[in-house]
Amino acid sequence: MATTTNEHLGEVRRRIDRLEVKAQLGTADAKSRMQRYIENLRRDEESARASARERAAAVEERLEQLDNELELAEHRMAAEFAETQDEFNDALEAELHRWDAYLDRMQKKAAAETGAARERAEAAVTDLRQRRVSIGKNLSDVGTAAGDGWRGAKARVLAELDELKTKADAAWRD
Repeated sequence: MATTTNEHLGEVRRRIDRLEVKAQLGTADAKSRMQRYIENLRRDEESARASARERAAAVEERLEQLDNELELAEHRMAAEFAETQDEFNDALEAELHRWDAYLDRMQKKAAAETGAARERAEAAVTDLRQRRVSIGKNLSDVGTAAGDGWRGAKARVLAELDELKTKADAAWRD
């Protein structure tokens, strides 16, 4: 998609360049009249390039978000289907590590905001970080549970992660 847009914009620039070269061959009046067309075309081309960059940035941000969501889901799947305490702990540690990276991205996004929007975003990130830290502490409950008791602790930790995910999704939309 981006390549096609860049190729198209490249062709537009070449066509404008050709018009400009041709205009130079005309009379002074013709050059003057054509120069207005060419200046407008150059402005429009730059506007189109700016739009393409903005859309590309938005697509890139959405893809980054999707990659993060996929990685969280993969770790969650591993945690959900863990049959041993060690498997669960490993999967959950990986998921919590991904949450740390995700929250860092949200913090950077919040820092780019201004005024009340920034305050709301930073408050949301603070709340999410506190929840994430709490989940990390509760992971130790899983490690200390005797016998099959880790499965009950697992259910509690997974429920907390579900709540974290719900809150994070809401914060990301805002």
